[in-house]
Amino acid sequence: MYKFIEKYDLFIFDLDDTLVKTEFFHYKSWLYVLKEELGNHFHIDFNYYVSKFHSNKSDSIKDYLTNELNIIDYIRLINKKNNIYIDYIRKEEKNFKLIDGVIELLETIIKSNKKFVIVSNSLKSNVDYFSDLFPILKKSSKNYYREILINKKPHPECYMRVVEDFQNNRMVGFEDSITGIHSMTQVKSIDVIFINNKSYYYYDFIINNYELKMTIVNYCQLQK
Repeated sequence: MYKFIEKYDLFIFDLDDTLVKTEFFHYKSWLYVLKEELGNHFHIDFNYYVSKFHSNKSDSIKDYLTNELNIIDYIRLINKKNNIYIDYIRKEEKNFKLIDGVIELLETIIKSNKKFVIVSNSLKSNVDYFSDLFPILKKSSKNYYREILINKKPHPECYMRVVEDFQNNRMVGFEDSITGIHSMTQVKSIDVIFINNKSYYYYDFIINNYELKMTIVNYCQLQK
């Protein structure tokens, strides 16, 4: 059913919108915080949010907050957003869903005696929360999260760490954002699969500028 599984030993997954549908809640958290900071008149739609908060450049969020919104104390705002997001995901627990087809794929990986890992810019507490919510994620061989990394995506450190930890493994990775795609494609020993739909703000840019093994909308497409 999943013929491509035979080609790899290790499967690498980003968390947000690659395993769990969370990005809209990140957007809601930022919008809430920015309205509090700048006034209720402030608004950005989801696509504009993605254009600013997803980037292949380091410090893109800092640049947007300081240079475009004139918010000097950006670290305070980022911490506040993280707290708001934590509140959101606990209140909205029943509304979270995994990406279509991911349970079947992970179960097949495990049954095939293969391994998978989770690599995220998120805090460990967020990765743990979703692992508790969706127990299949606890089968991960290792989780990589913000606290154990020096550099966040789009820097490739996280994926360099995976290659270092799982030497001599044939690897394929899944990412949904330009931030993650830029990070992963810098590590040439990982085959990269882009998972998103054509409405994603950076979709065409990613297709035209990065070396990808495959592009899919969800994991059901891999059942061939």
